[in-house]
Amino acid sequence: MQIPTIVRLICLACTSLCLTILPACVQAQDKVDLTQWELTFSDEFDGAEVDTAKWEVLTRKQSHNNEMQYYLPEQATVADGILRITVTDEPHDGQMYRSARLESWFTQAYGRFEVRAKLPTTKGHWPAIWLLPRTARWPHGGEIDIMEHGGSNPAGVSSAYHYADAEGEHKYVHQGYTKTDENGAAVNWPEDFHVYSVIWTPEEIIFFIDHEEHYRINQELVPVSKTPMCVILNAAVGGWFDGDPDDTTVFPQHLDVDYVRVYQRTDAVEAVETAEAAEVMAE
Repeated sequence: MQIPTIVRLICLACTSLCLTILPACVQAQDKVDLTQWELTFSDEFDGAEVDTAKWEVLTRKQSHNNEMQYYLPEQATVADGILRITVTDEPHDGQMYRSARLESWFTQAYGRFEVRAKLPTTKGHWPAIWLLPRTARWPHGGEIDIMEHGGSNPAGVSSAYHYADAEGEHKYVHQGYTKTDENGAAVNWPEDFHVYSVIWTPEEIIFFIDHEEHYRINQELVPVSKTPMCVILNAAVGGWFDGDPDDTTVFPQHLDVDYVRVYQRTDAVEAVETAEAAEVMAE
């Protein structure tokens, strides 16, 4: 049977989409060629306050992981092009510490997610930059932890991916990262701003720090999520990741964010538009 022209157009468009977003097309590199990407969401924090059209700023007393902070909107401020989450040891309604958590209203499946930030540190601080579905039941929609930092180890950051296995049980994979400078000294991540990013495709999740790849997982190892996710910025206190603060812990601390940028591959966008146009013609 002869395949109608419109059906062939749809098939070609779908094939083009698969080819453009498969991980073979993604190369780890020191510099990012932005001509290959289309900006779909960003916040440069140029205003005088958090843009609540872009971000949900949480008020939350209880959190998971045995954390000890109370998330309050007033702990998140914007000035001089920087979002600042301030972590203090001021008790509030039964919690010992105050901090902030922002979740983007924007969600996207696949693409490049990039955040430039400077981290808080000392024992018990747990800043994180991560992706999570806004509605899917955890962990079935997946969770991509672009960066997590335990304050007792200023020379270490890590990335992780959480998912549900075939039986619906929570599983995760992760990788720590350290780096030395030109003099052989350990890079302490909280001392300066760094770029933390991930490229997420239907087949792979690739984690970068300062545009250098440090961890890669693929569909053969884990079931890569296809659920759209939002961007989350938060600074937890205590909990399982780095333990609770002690007498060495310093307050206040700050998670400073210079920008958040989300991209889609331009060729993937063009393929989607071609497929959508073919579907319209078929109706």
